[in-house]
Amino acid sequence: MTTASAGAEVAAQVDEPDAAPSIGRPAPIAPGPAALSAPQSLVRRFLGRFALLAFGLYHVPLFLNDYPTFGGGGFRDEGIARSWGHVFGQVGLWTARHVFGLTGPMPQALEGDNGDTAAEWCRLLVGVVVALVVAVSWTVADRRRPRARWVEGALQVVLRYSIILGLASYGMAKLYPVQFGRLFIGGLEQRVGELSPFALAWRFMEYSRGYSTFAGIMEMAVVVLLTFRRTATLGALICIPVLTNVTVMDLCYGVPVKLFSGSMVVSAAVIVVFDARRLVNVLVLRRAAAAPPPTLPFRSRRWNQLRWPVKVVIVGGVIVSSAVVMRENLAKFAADEASPVYGTWEVRSFVAGGRELTQTAEAARWRRVVMTSHVFLVRLEDDTLVFCRSKLDEATHTVEATCPRTHHEASLRWSRAGTELQLGGTFDHASVTASLTLRDDSQLPLLRARFQWTQD
Repeated sequence: MTTASAGAEVAAQVDEPDAAPSIGRPAPIAPGPAALSAPQSLVRRFLGRFALLAFGLYHVPLFLNDYPTFGGGGFRDEGIARSWGHVFGQVGLWTARHVFGLTGPMPQALEGDNGDTAAEWCRLLVGVVVALVVAVSWTVADRRRPRARWVEGALQVVLRYSIILGLASYGMAKLYPVQFGRLFIGGLEQRVGELSPFALAWRFMEYSRGYSTFAGIMEMAVVVLLTFRRTATLGALICIPVLTNVTVMDLCYGVPVKLFSGSMVVSAAVIVVFDARRLVNVLVLRRAAAAPPPTLPFRSRRWNQLRWPVKVVIVGGVIVSSAVVMRENLAKFAADEASPVYGTWEVRSFVAGGRELTQTAEAARWRRVVMTSHVFLVRLEDDTLVFCRSKLDEATHTVEATCPRTHHEASLRWSRAGTELQLGGTFDHASVTASLTLRDDSQLPLLRARFQWTQD
């Protein structure tokens, strides 16, 4: 199962004798005789078993990835989630290599993540094929004596907890905020035409703290509602439009989690199917719909008592895990913004190879520099944008940078006095010296604009 809680709920769905109630205590409410004896069609039995196997084989291996403190979600470079990825990821990687003949490098295939890698798509395909074969065999084997009436209950548990645990860290990342934090100052320097579709979508979400917070609230509402059986259908109904919007954005802007977000939309839709007839009667036909019989999820009172602490540990665990890592990331962001070189710097003078370059005649002259503790970005006078990964050492006042796209390298020393910055060292193997002035980014039209009720 997706979680220990899910495992407990599924195990208790297996037909077992009713536990004798203790004296003075009411017996658990069990499904009525009609519910237990109502026959299921062969097609319904097959579909239920296929869905349980297919969704389980996709969602269950990603369970640890839902916990950021375990290295899930890409928040940490190591952890048990990544180690587990080296195990279950082999299935998709082997299929990609030997069935589809893919030979290129696949560095993310074994990270245990939920990205749109070729290995992950192949793992989904393997899961569907295995589920189809097993479901057919299972259904044929007991076609004359149908058993395993727990399958549909188990399927709903798998789907609920898969969405809960998969969505909780995303919702928490928006509320803190970490996934869409403060608008990246390097993005302010990039022109729209220089952005990838993915980066454009990220800048859009980063711009509005209110919008990203609203998205986080809606995602956490889905998590809370799906945690309880009585509100699970409502949670799934909210999940469908919320995650459909995410999936469409992922598809249209090339965000590499399309498979995962799409799977959660389908999972929520399957949960809704179980109450589809009552929903149609109430919302479409305006008819009264009989409430489902009051039942407890397990026949055993012991299991019913156990499910609550397990639910708290598992669901609460992923929320706490997310909160811990989000706080760590916020501290990193704060430290980055407190860096003495953080900001956008206008170049007043620039000397390369012992010769001062003029603003109009020299294409290689620096026009503007963006610096953080890990990014060094240079806009040249010919409008070329040089993006570098950097490492800042505040103790020695040095910056080391490598630029993978343009193959530039930089080794610089800096000194700052108020809003003035001096840089000196080597850039692209040539000696350089630059004098820079801090730009007030808050005066940019994008950041100066405020919400308006009217446009007069």
